[in-house]
Amino acid sequence: MPSLIDNVISLEQEADGIIEAAQARSKSILASVDDELKRYREELTAQLEARLAEFRTGTEKRFEDALARISAQHSEKLQAIKELPEEFSRLQVDRILDRFNNW
Repeated sequence: MPSLIDNVISLEQEADGIIEAAQARSKSILASVDDELKRYREELTAQLEARLAEFRTGTEKRFEDALARISAQHSEKLQAIKELPEEFSRLQVDRILDRFNNW
């Protein structure tokens, strides 16, 4: 017949086994959580980089369109100035010089 001490020792050994199994399971759970977090971070990083690339492309396209439009307007205005008669240019220069001289 087993003694009380044998029963206590047996229960302690069983408890130690349960504790070790719980610790092993918690380590496994922590490892899977770390893997899941790593995967989630990588997914978020990839999404963010894709959105940034899309934003950059859109911004560059809008900039290039605006630059082309402004350059065309600039060229039109330069051409309009070149087409002005020489007398008009001379008159405007004389007006500017007159204004400076009368300060």
